[in-house]
Amino acid sequence: AMGMARFWRRFRFFWHEFRKRRKYGAAIRPEGIRSQAEELGHLAELAGRSVPLAGLEARHLAELAQAMAHLVEMTRTADFCRLSADRRLALHDNLREAREKLLASVQKAGLASEKPQ
Repeated sequence: AMGMARFWRRFRFFWHEFRKRRKYGAAIRPEGIRSQAEELGHLAELAGRSVPLAGLEARHLAELAQAMAHLVEMTRTADFCRLSADRRLALHDNLREAREKLLASVQKAGLASEKPQ
């Protein structure tokens, strides 16, 4: 039989997970993460094609697009579905942050290239 202390620990864990999943719902479902990753991947590809970037930045964008394609595939696995709500939320936040950084750097690069020489 499971000891009472262990039961409460597990109960708290499940309750925490339940609350997180309720609160962040769609955002941390595999489909939610997948669409975030797809969008970021497309943005990275688009930026790589249309913005004049230094070699290092261009390589970074290519790697980001590749990583996102890989993440999209991972969201379809059973392992991904077993990730805790906390891990998924962290991933969700990291993706949102990466998207904001990417948009900011693309904007900066675009503005820099429009300046009269």
